[in-house]
This record gives sequence, structure tokens and C-alpha cells, in this order.
Amino acid sequence: MPLGFTLVELVAIIMIAGILAAVAGPRFFNPSTFAARGYTDAASGLLRYAQKLAIARHAGVTVQINSSGLALCATTANPCADANPWPGPQGETPYQIDVPGGVSLAGSAASVSFDSQGRPNAEVSLTITGDTVRTLTVEAETGYVY
Repeated sequence: MPLGFTLVELVAIIMIAGILAAVAGPRFFNPSTFAARGYTDAASGLLRYAQKLAIARHAGVTVQINSSGLALCATTANPCADANPWPGPQGETPYQIDVPGGVSLAGSAASVSFDSQGRPNAEVSLTITGDTVRTLTVEAETGYVY
């Protein structure tokens, strides 16, 4: 008994594949979707790293926030002077992440500073806009980033 597909089954499969391609395809081919999500994850990681670095070094650590990206610094002066950057997890100095093309960054403050116990100086919200608007928040009392 031969195994195969009927013409009706093949046409149905082609129709379903066409509908999926029309609906899901643009999401996969829009680079700002992945860039915005990736930048949100990187920004969250940088903020958490800054908090952990402040605790480990028993010293204040500041994250500078501007429209071009985030940078790790030892002082609150914005922009961070060349003499005051903190190293990144791989030893890179200065440790900063730049906003990719098609994505924008806005913060509720120009910087957030973590004290030696990992507490931020104030609650800060970062708005990252790409395909959708994503918000990162640093809690005022605990420094929790979400």
C-alpha cells in the first residue's frame, strides 16, 4: 500500500504555512525586536553587576545613564571621567554598553549610585524603546532590578 499525501492535504499544508509566514515572518525579520530585547537584558545585567561590585568592593559604584548607553563609574559626575571607570566582569575598562541602532534609551535620572551595601540612592526607571516599550526599574530600598 503506497504512502503519500493527497492533493487536498498538500494544499492545506501550503495554506497553513502561508498564513504562518504572513503573521510570524515580520517579527523574525525585524532586527529592532531582537536588539531591544538584547539591550534590555544587557542593561539589566550591568545594573545588577554594579550593585554586586559595590558590595564586593565596599565602595560606591555609579551607573551613568544617557541616550547613548550605560557606563560604570566610580563618581557621580556625568559623563564619567577617564580616570574613574570601574572594570567590567571580563576586565574591560571602561565598562559600558551602547544603545544599538533602532533602539532608544531614556532614564528617570542621569545616574544611579549604589552604596557599599548595594542600596541605590533613589529609584530609577529606564525606558528602552524598540519594537515595543520595555521598562527596567531599580527599587529604591533594595536595589532589586526588574
